[in-house]
Amino acid sequence: MGKLKKVSILLVIVILFALAIVSSTTNGISNATSNIRALLFNQKSNNATSSTSRNGAATAMPSQSFGRGFSNTSPHRLERLGEVADPNYKITFPKDHYSHDSFDIEWWYLTANLQDGEGNAYGLQWTLFRFRNPNVDTGEQKTIKDSIDGNALNPENKSKATKSNWSNEHLYMAHASVHSASKHWFSEKFARGNVGNAGVDQTPFKLFIDDWQWTSPTAGLLPAKLTFNAKLISNSAEISETSYLKVQLNLSNTGPYVLQGQRGYSIKSANGEHASHYYSAPFINIDGTFTMSEALTPPDLNPNRNLNELDRQINNSAENVITKNIAATNVITTKQLEKSMSSITSAKQIAVKGNAWFDQEWTSQLFDQATLGWDWLSLHLDNGDKIMAFRMRLQGPPDYITGTYIHSDGSTTTLMPSDIELNAIELTAVGNKKLPLYWQLKIESKGLEVSIKATKNDQWNPASIAYYEGTVAVSGTHKGKGFLELTGY
Repeated sequence: MGKLKKVSILLVIVILFALAIVSSTTNGISNATSNIRALLFNQKSNNATSSTSRNGAATAMPSQSFGRGFSNTSPHRLERLGEVADPNYKITFPKDHYSHDSFDIEWWYLTANLQDGEGNAYGLQWTLFRFRNPNVDTGEQKTIKDSIDGNALNPENKSKATKSNWSNEHLYMAHASVHSASKHWFSEKFARGNVGNAGVDQTPFKLFIDDWQWTSPTAGLLPAKLTFNAKLISNSAEISETSYLKVQLNLSNTGPYVLQGQRGYSIKSANGEHASHYYSAPFINIDGTFTMSEALTPPDLNPNRNLNELDRQINNSAENVITKNIAATNVITTKQLEKSMSSITSAKQIAVKGNAWFDQEWTSQLFDQATLGWDWLSLHLDNGDKIMAFRMRLQGPPDYITGTYIHSDGSTTTLMPSDIELNAIELTAVGNKKLPLYWQLKIESKGLEVSIKATKNDQWNPASIAYYEGTVAVSGTHKGKGFLELTGY
């Protein structure tokens, strides 16, 4: 039998097995997504309406809370909230690059402003989220432990289920997004923690969810390599809907880590009830390649793989039993294989480089019923300075605005609400939403007064938990570029 045919037969076996697995796990993935959404939102419509803020600036008012779908008046759920951020906690590295499992939510967040050799601009985002489920031993989680697919577990199996790594309180979600002037590639992944396909390794350091991986040769965050892929979701009729982008990047740190707020304790509201531990790496140089192709190549179809291993697997399988049953399917699979091989040779590679900003933040205090959402800016100024500006939107109290001015030598100035003016000037229609994509920022102590505009209006991430994340241009007393994030709209 030819090797190509053997590869095709093995592929059919894998596909049939995968279909069986998917049919039994789709509900599990859906439940995981629902659990994450329940941690963040009320399940109400999210149509934003425009209004005017206290200072006359334009603002979009969401019709739902961005916080958890439960109130602070529930003693049972309050008991299960995670650890609270501590103003006396001292952030140290590399320890605090790792996961802080006692907190309810944590993210490792990279944004990058990139260019190719022809001067074309790209905006890139890669994020790994960890969620702690406060209901792990109660309610639905207990029901899951007591039965599987409606079948009651006997005492022995119930004990095993309770002790299993699958019976843990952590869920992971990851987002990958790349924008060019006319295209948007976006994908998301979900996984349960502590079962090997998502998490954080310490030595050497690694962030991962399936084949999306941030890997360092050391125990620290940087230097690192980042690899992921994303699917083209642009609506342009000129672009194939099956196009994928494979991203391979090298990241190097050229400056110090920055502890946001008060030595890494970041206050998000005037009463101090909303706070997090938060640090940034704003001095990252990044270079690498984008590979555009019509299909992702499954690992088993990699043309550089030793086919002797495939021979061994096929020869040890029930080849004679399934051959007659897959003859028709085999023809289709062979064509798919040939297309996948063809896409490898016709893939387009683009070299890119630029500046990146990394944030890690962990908290149990940002997602309550009072939280409407937030607006976040990270700016790279042409003089080498950096700025982080943040506006927390809460029900009732005035918006809380803070930030950090980071000099090119790494020294910092914490910006309290009295030190910074951040106003949304104009709302822009993006789909069925009105979003603040034009801002003015003033920091009088630094002689800075700038306008900040999105470089592309539609930079909405259509994720299970949707939000805006995209590149901006800075003009005025200072020039530069950066990223804008809008949540809760």
